[in-house]
Amino acid sequence: QRWIASKAEAERGEDLHLLQLAGEISGLEYQVKFLLSENPKITITIDFGYWEQKTGNRIYEDAKGVLTRDTRTKLAWLKEKYGLDVKLIRQKAIG
Repeated sequence: QRWIASKAEAERGEDLHLLQLAGEISGLEYQVKFLLSENPKITITIDFGYWEQKTGNRIYEDAKGVLTRDTRTKLAWLKEKYGLDVKLIRQKAIG
């Protein structure tokens, strides 16, 4: 049971689940939380984290319809604090 925030996130989550069943990725996690600051407490939650079998790299992905300034700031902070890049999955516009 998982809570999915958007159609794009649901679709990508299903794709990743199938990739894990096929053995192409492993260790799939949903809603991976990182602490950016203790005081005040500031966190960022990334939609997916997994190990890519081919490269052995840990990959983080986040599905976004709109990339807000707050999200850009937190992603930059995540990169600075933990050295992590997040692959953004953009929701396609309808129409």
